Amino acid sequence: MPGTSNGRSLTSLSRLALVLAMGTLSTAAAGTASADTSASPTSADAARITRAAHIPQEAVSGRSRTPTAAASPATAASGTAAVFGMFAIDTRGNLYSYAPDSADVLAPREQLATDFADVRTAGSADDDGDGVADDTWVWTTNGGLSSSYGYVGGGWNIYDSVFTPGDLGGAQGYDVLGRDADGVLWFYYGYGDGTLTARHKVGSSWDQYTQLTGKGDLTGDQRPDLVARDSSGVLWLYKGTGDGNAPFEARTKVGSGWNQFDALVATGDMDLDGKADLIARQPSGDLYFYRGTGDAAAPFAAKRQVGHGYQTYRVMFS
Repeated sequence: MPGTSNGRSLTSLSRLALVLAMGTLSTAAAGTASADTSASPTSADAARITRAAHIPQEAVSGRSRTPTAAASPATAASGTAAVFGMFAIDTRGNLYSYAPDSADVLAPREQLATDFADVRTAGSADDDGDGVADDTWVWTTNGGLSSSYGYVGGGWNIYDSVFTPGDLGGAQGYDVLGRDADGVLWFYYGYGDGTLTARHKVGSSWDQYTQLTGKGDLTGDQRPDLVARDSSGVLWLYKGTGDGNAPFEARTKVGSGWNQFDALVATGDMDLDGKADLIARQPSGDLYFYRGTGDAAAPFAAKRQVGHGYQTYRVMFS
Protein backbone atom coordinates (compact mmCIF):
# COMPACT_ATOMS: atom_id res chain seq x y z
CA MET A 1 0.00 0.00 0.00
CA PRO A 2 1.17 3.58 -0.57
CA GLY A 3 2.12 5.61 2.46
CA THR A 4 -0.30 8.08 3.94
CA SER A 5 -0.08 11.67 2.80
CA ASN A 6 -0.16 13.19 6.28
CA GLY A 7 3.61 12.98 6.79
CA ARG A 8 3.33 10.71 9.82
CA SER A 9 4.46 7.48 8.16
CA LEU A 10 6.64 6.43 5.26
CA THR A 11 6.12 8.05 1.87
CA SER A 12 5.18 6.02 -1.19
CA LEU A 13 8.72 6.20 -2.54
CA SER A 14 10.35 5.18 0.72
CA ARG A 15 7.89 2.34 1.22
CA LEU A 16 8.81 1.11 -2.25
CA ALA A 17 12.45 1.31 -1.19
CA LEU A 18 11.56 -0.85 1.77
CA VAL A 19 10.16 -3.53 -0.52
CA LEU A 20 13.09 -3.30 -2.94
CA ALA A 21 15.48 -3.67 -0.02
CA MET A 22 14.17 -7.19 0.55
CA GLY A 23 17.04 -8.44 -1.58
CA THR A 24 18.03 -12.03 -2.24
CA LEU A 25 21.49 -13.19 -1.28
CA SER A 26 23.16 -16.06 -3.09
CA THR A 27 25.13 -18.86 -1.50
CA ALA A 28 27.62 -17.38 0.96
CA ALA A 29 29.78 -18.26 3.92
CA ALA A 30 30.00 -14.87 5.57
CA GLY A 31 30.22 -16.22 9.11
CA THR A 32 31.96 -18.99 10.95
CA ALA A 33 30.22 -19.27 14.32
CA SER A 34 27.55 -21.88 14.93
CA ALA A 35 25.58 -22.74 18.03
CA ASP A 36 26.82 -26.31 17.99
CA THR A 37 30.22 -26.79 16.38
CA SER A 38 29.44 -30.43 15.69
CA ALA A 39 26.68 -29.42 13.27
CA SER A 40 27.64 -28.85 9.66
CA PRO A 41 25.52 -26.75 7.30
CA THR A 42 24.04 -28.39 4.23
CA SER A 43 24.27 -26.91 0.78
CA ALA A 44 20.52 -26.25 0.92
CA ASP A 45 21.03 -24.29 4.13
CA ALA A 46 23.85 -22.30 2.59
CA ALA A 47 21.70 -21.45 -0.43
CA ARG A 48 18.74 -20.30 1.67
CA ILE A 49 17.93 -16.66 0.99
CA THR A 50 18.21 -14.03 3.70
CA ARG A 51 16.05 -10.98 3.26
CA ALA A 52 17.04 -7.69 4.84
CA ALA A 53 14.17 -5.49 6.00
CA HIS A 54 15.80 -2.08 5.68
CA ILE A 55 13.98 1.16 6.38
CA PRO A 56 16.26 3.91 5.02
CA GLN A 57 17.21 6.84 7.23
CA GLU A 58 15.57 9.32 4.89
CA ALA A 59 12.32 7.36 4.99
CA VAL A 60 11.72 8.08 8.66
CA SER A 61 9.49 11.10 9.07
CA GLY A 62 7.88 12.70 12.08
CA ARG A 63 11.03 13.53 14.01
CA SER A 64 14.53 14.85 13.49
CA ARG A 65 17.32 12.33 13.87
CA THR A 66 21.05 12.84 13.99
CA PRO A 67 22.93 9.73 12.81
CA THR A 68 25.59 8.65 15.23
CA ALA A 69 29.04 7.71 14.05
CA ALA A 70 29.65 3.97 14.04
CA ALA A 71 29.82 3.97 17.79
CA SER A 72 28.84 2.03 20.87
CA PRO A 73 25.53 2.85 22.58
CA ALA A 74 27.42 4.75 25.29
CA THR A 75 28.44 7.37 22.75
CA ALA A 76 25.14 7.53 20.88
CA ALA A 77 23.04 10.67 20.94
CA SER A 78 20.46 10.65 23.71
CA GLY A 79 16.85 9.85 22.87
CA THR A 80 17.31 8.42 19.39
CA ALA A 81 16.17 4.81 19.54
CA ALA A 82 16.57 2.93 16.27
CA VAL A 83 13.57 2.66 13.95
CA PHE A 84 12.89 -0.82 12.62
CA GLY A 85 9.18 -1.25 12.04
CA MET A 86 7.41 -4.55 12.75
CA PHE A 87 7.29 -7.65 10.58
CA ALA A 88 4.99 -10.66 10.74
CA ILE A 89 4.77 -14.08 9.08
CA ASP A 90 1.42 -15.83 8.84
CA THR A 91 0.74 -19.56 8.94
CA ARG A 92 1.15 -19.83 5.15
CA GLY A 93 4.59 -18.21 5.17
CA ASN A 94 3.56 -14.79 3.88
CA LEU A 95 5.79 -11.99 5.16
CA TYR A 96 4.28 -8.58 5.94
CA SER A 97 5.76 -5.28 7.06
CA TYR A 98 4.26 -2.60 9.30
CA ALA A 99 6.09 0.70 9.04
CA PRO A 100 6.26 2.94 12.13
CA ASP A 101 3.73 5.73 12.47
CA SER A 102 3.83 8.54 15.00
CA ALA A 103 0.09 8.56 15.67
CA ASP A 104 -1.21 5.11 14.72
CA VAL A 105 2.01 3.27 15.70
CA LEU A 106 1.58 0.78 12.84
CA ALA A 107 1.07 1.98 9.29
CA PRO A 108 -1.06 -0.26 7.03
CA ARG A 109 0.66 -3.54 6.28
CA GLU A 110 2.42 -4.44 3.06
CA GLN A 111 3.09 -7.95 1.83
CA LEU A 112 6.78 -8.45 1.06
CA ALA A 113 7.19 -12.13 0.23
CA THR A 114 5.47 -15.51 0.25
CA ASP A 115 8.22 -18.03 1.05
CA PHE A 116 8.96 -17.69 4.74
CA ALA A 117 7.31 -20.83 6.10
CA ASP A 118 10.67 -22.10 7.36
CA VAL A 119 11.60 -18.95 9.29
CA ARG A 120 11.38 -19.47 13.03
CA THR A 121 12.04 -15.84 13.85
CA ALA A 122 14.21 -12.92 12.77
CA GLY A 123 15.59 -9.68 14.12
CA SER A 124 16.72 -6.41 12.59
CA ALA A 125 20.05 -4.86 13.53
CA ASP A 126 21.40 -1.32 13.39
CA ASP A 127 25.05 -2.26 13.25
CA ASP A 128 26.47 1.14 12.33
CA GLY A 129 24.47 3.13 14.89
CA ASP A 130 22.70 5.46 12.44
CA GLY A 131 19.25 4.70 13.82
CA VAL A 132 17.90 2.43 11.06
CA ALA A 133 18.28 -1.25 10.17
CA ASP A 134 21.17 -2.34 7.99
CA ASP A 135 21.18 -6.07 8.76
CA THR A 136 18.74 -8.86 9.62
CA TRP A 137 19.42 -12.08 11.53
CA VAL A 138 17.21 -14.97 10.37
CA TRP A 139 16.75 -18.19 12.38
CA THR A 140 15.16 -21.05 10.45
CA THR A 141 13.27 -24.12 11.60
CA ASN A 142 16.12 -26.43 10.53
CA GLY A 143 18.48 -24.71 12.97
CA GLY A 144 20.25 -22.45 10.50
CA LEU A 145 21.24 -18.86 11.22
CA SER A 146 21.84 -16.28 8.49
CA SER A 147 22.42 -12.57 8.31
CA SER A 148 22.02 -10.17 5.44
CA TYR A 149 25.63 -11.01 4.56
CA GLY A 150 25.04 -14.75 4.15
CA TYR A 151 24.90 -18.05 5.99
CA VAL A 152 26.35 -18.06 9.51
CA GLY A 153 26.00 -21.67 10.66
CA GLY A 154 23.81 -24.58 11.68
CA GLY A 155 22.92 -26.23 14.96
CA TRP A 156 21.01 -23.30 16.42
CA ASN A 157 18.09 -25.54 17.39
CA ILE A 158 19.95 -26.33 20.58
CA TYR A 159 18.28 -23.09 21.66
CA ASP A 160 14.61 -22.46 22.31
CA SER A 161 15.07 -18.70 22.01
CA VAL A 162 17.45 -16.70 19.79
CA PHE A 163 17.31 -12.92 19.66
CA THR A 164 19.40 -9.76 19.22
CA PRO A 165 18.69 -6.89 21.66
CA GLY A 166 21.46 -4.64 20.33
CA ASP A 167 25.13 -3.91 20.81
CA LEU A 168 25.49 -5.33 24.31
CA GLY A 169 29.28 -5.50 24.45
CA GLY A 170 30.52 -2.42 22.60
CA ALA A 171 32.05 -4.24 19.62
CA GLN A 172 30.13 -2.25 16.98
CA GLY A 173 27.46 -4.65 15.83
CA TYR A 174 24.36 -6.24 17.27
CA ASP A 175 25.13 -9.23 19.46
CA VAL A 176 23.16 -12.48 19.54
CA LEU A 177 21.79 -14.30 22.60
CA GLY A 178 20.55 -17.89 22.78
CA ARG A 179 18.86 -19.75 25.63
CA ASP A 180 19.29 -23.51 25.77
CA ALA A 181 16.97 -26.19 27.18
CA ASP A 182 18.76 -26.08 30.55
CA GLY A 183 18.02 -22.38 30.93
CA VAL A 184 21.59 -21.24 30.25
CA LEU A 185 21.91 -17.94 28.39
CA TRP A 186 24.74 -17.77 25.85
CA PHE A 187 26.30 -14.66 24.31
CA TYR A 188 27.81 -14.17 20.85
CA TYR A 189 29.57 -10.94 19.94
CA GLY A 190 28.43 -9.64 16.57
CA TYR A 191 30.71 -7.50 14.42
CA GLY A 192 28.30 -5.95 11.96
CA ASP A 193 29.50 -7.99 8.99
CA GLY A 194 27.58 -11.23 9.52
CA THR A 195 30.22 -12.79 11.75
CA LEU A 196 29.97 -13.89 15.37
CA THR A 197 32.50 -14.93 17.96
CA ALA A 198 32.41 -18.23 19.78
CA ARG A 199 29.77 -18.25 22.48
CA HIS A 200 30.29 -17.70 26.19
CA LYS A 201 27.93 -18.26 29.12
CA VAL A 202 26.35 -15.22 30.74
CA GLY A 203 23.82 -16.75 33.12
CA SER A 204 21.68 -19.69 34.20
CA SER A 205 18.06 -20.25 35.35
CA TRP A 206 16.70 -18.32 32.39
CA ASP A 207 14.22 -21.15 31.80
CA GLN A 208 12.00 -19.54 34.46
CA TYR A 209 10.90 -17.16 31.70
CA THR A 210 8.22 -17.87 29.12
CA GLN A 211 9.38 -15.08 26.85
CA LEU A 212 12.53 -13.00 26.36
CA THR A 213 12.70 -9.93 24.17
CA GLY A 214 14.65 -6.72 23.75
CA LYS A 215 15.47 -4.16 21.08
CA GLY A 216 17.40 -1.14 22.18
CA ASP A 217 17.49 1.11 25.22
CA LEU A 218 14.50 1.20 27.59
CA THR A 219 16.10 3.10 30.45
CA GLY A 220 17.69 6.21 28.93
CA ASP A 221 21.32 5.23 29.48
CA GLN A 222 22.00 4.37 25.81
CA ARG A 223 22.60 0.68 26.53
CA PRO A 224 20.36 -2.09 25.16
CA ASP A 225 18.09 -3.73 27.71
CA LEU A 226 16.08 -6.91 28.01
CA VAL A 227 12.61 -7.74 29.35
CA ALA A 228 11.62 -11.22 30.49
CA ARG A 229 8.21 -12.61 31.47
CA ASP A 230 8.04 -15.39 34.04
CA SER A 231 5.47 -18.17 34.28
CA SER A 232 3.33 -16.21 36.75
CA GLY A 233 3.00 -13.30 34.32
CA VAL A 234 5.46 -10.91 35.97
CA LEU A 235 7.57 -8.86 33.57
CA TRP A 236 11.16 -8.14 34.61
CA LEU A 237 13.63 -5.59 33.30
CA TYR A 238 17.32 -6.40 32.84
CA LYS A 239 19.32 -3.20 32.31
CA GLY A 240 22.26 -3.47 29.98
CA THR A 241 25.72 -2.87 31.38
CA GLY A 242 27.78 -2.46 28.21
CA ASP A 243 29.95 -5.41 29.29
CA GLY A 244 29.64 -8.49 27.11
CA ASN A 245 30.90 -10.75 29.88
CA ALA A 246 28.17 -9.60 32.27
CA PRO A 247 25.70 -7.85 29.97
CA PHE A 248 22.84 -7.28 32.43
CA GLU A 249 22.33 -5.83 35.88
CA ALA A 250 20.16 -7.57 38.48
CA ARG A 251 16.54 -7.66 37.39
CA THR A 252 13.86 -5.21 38.54
CA LYS A 253 10.11 -5.77 38.41
CA VAL A 254 8.12 -3.96 35.73
CA GLY A 255 4.65 -5.28 36.57
CA SER A 256 2.32 -8.25 36.75
CA GLY A 257 -0.49 -9.54 34.53
CA TRP A 258 1.66 -9.97 31.45
CA ASN A 259 0.52 -13.57 30.94
CA GLN A 260 -2.55 -12.13 29.20
CA PHE A 261 -0.30 -11.93 26.13
CA ASP A 262 0.92 -14.77 23.93
CA ALA A 263 3.53 -12.64 22.12
CA LEU A 264 5.78 -9.76 23.15
CA VAL A 265 7.74 -7.89 20.48
CA ALA A 266 10.43 -5.35 21.34
CA THR A 267 10.30 -3.06 18.33
CA GLY A 268 12.68 -0.19 18.83
CA ASP A 269 10.94 3.14 18.22
CA MET A 270 7.49 2.63 16.66
CA ASP A 271 5.83 5.99 17.37
CA LEU A 272 8.85 8.08 16.31
CA ASP A 273 9.37 9.82 19.64
CA GLY A 274 12.98 8.65 19.99
CA LYS A 275 12.34 5.96 22.62
CA ALA A 276 12.15 2.18 22.32
CA ASP A 277 8.69 0.62 22.63
CA LEU A 278 6.98 -2.75 23.07
CA ILE A 279 4.15 -4.50 21.20
CA ALA A 280 2.02 -7.17 22.93
CA ARG A 281 -0.58 -9.54 21.43
CA GLN A 282 -3.42 -11.30 23.21
CA PRO A 283 -4.48 -14.80 22.06
CA SER A 284 -7.65 -13.24 20.63
CA GLY A 285 -5.47 -11.28 18.21
CA ASP A 286 -5.91 -7.90 19.88
CA LEU A 287 -2.68 -5.92 19.64
CA TYR A 288 -1.48 -3.42 22.24
CA PHE A 289 1.21 -0.78 22.25
CA TYR A 290 3.37 0.08 25.26
CA ARG A 291 5.10 3.40 24.68
CA GLY A 292 8.62 3.51 26.04
CA THR A 293 9.29 6.18 28.66
CA GLY A 294 13.06 5.94 28.99
CA ASP A 295 12.60 5.59 32.77
CA ALA A 296 14.03 2.45 34.36
CA ALA A 297 11.56 2.68 37.26
CA ALA A 298 8.58 2.61 34.88
CA PRO A 299 9.82 1.79 31.36
CA PHE A 300 6.38 1.65 29.71
CA ALA A 301 3.35 3.92 29.65
CA ALA A 302 -0.15 2.44 29.97
CA LYS A 303 -1.10 0.13 27.12
CA ARG A 304 -3.36 1.17 24.29
CA GLN A 305 -4.94 -1.01 21.66
CA VAL A 306 -3.60 -0.50 18.15
CA GLY A 307 -5.17 -3.37 16.22
CA HIS A 308 -7.02 -6.65 16.12
CA GLY A 309 -6.92 -9.83 14.05
CA TYR A 310 -3.21 -10.42 14.65
CA GLN A 311 -3.76 -14.04 15.69
CA THR A 312 -3.27 -14.87 12.01
CA TYR A 313 0.49 -14.48 12.48
CA ARG A 314 2.75 -17.37 13.44
CA VAL A 315 5.59 -15.04 14.39
CA MET A 316 6.06 -11.29 14.78
CA PHE A 317 9.45 -9.59 15.04
CA SER A 318 11.27 -6.32 14.58
